[in-house]
Amino acid sequence: MALLTKAQINSAVDRTWEDVPVPEWGEGAMVRLMELTAADRGYIEAGSVVANGQSPQLRIESLKTYREKLVAFGLVDENFERLYTNKEIGELSKKSGAVIERLAAKVQELSRMGRFAVKEAEGNSDAAQSGSSVSD
Repeated sequence: MALLTKAQINSAVDRTWEDVPVPEWGEGAMVRLMELTAADRGYIEAGSVVANGQSPQLRIESLKTYREKLVAFGLVDENFERLYTNKEIGELSKKSGAVIERLAAKVQELSRMGRFAVKEAEGNSDAAQSGSSVSD
C-alpha cells in the first residue's frame, strides 16, 4: 500500500457528524453536530488547564463555559459551517442546561473525548502495534 501524500491527507473527509433532535427548541427541531477539528479541540482543552503562574480563576471561568464551547464548536449548518462564532458562545449559556449537556455529550462522543475516549481505548487495548518507531 502506498503512503498518502500531503494533498491526499488534506483533502480527506474524516470528521463525522450527526443530526440530533432537539424537541425543546420546537416541534421537529433538529441540529447538526460535527466532530471537532484538532484545532477546536485543542482550544477547548487548553482552556481547562492552569499553566504555571496563572490564576486558578482563569480555569474556573473556562470550565463554566466548557459545555457551551463544545456545542458552539460542534453546531454546524447544512453546509457544515459553524453556527456560532467564538464571540457568540455566551448566547448558549442562556439555553436549557439539560439541552446543552445532552448536545455537549454528543459532540464529545463524535470527537471521542472524555468517557467516550476511554471506551474506545478499552476496546482497542488488545490491538497489536504495527509499523516501526524511530528514536533519537
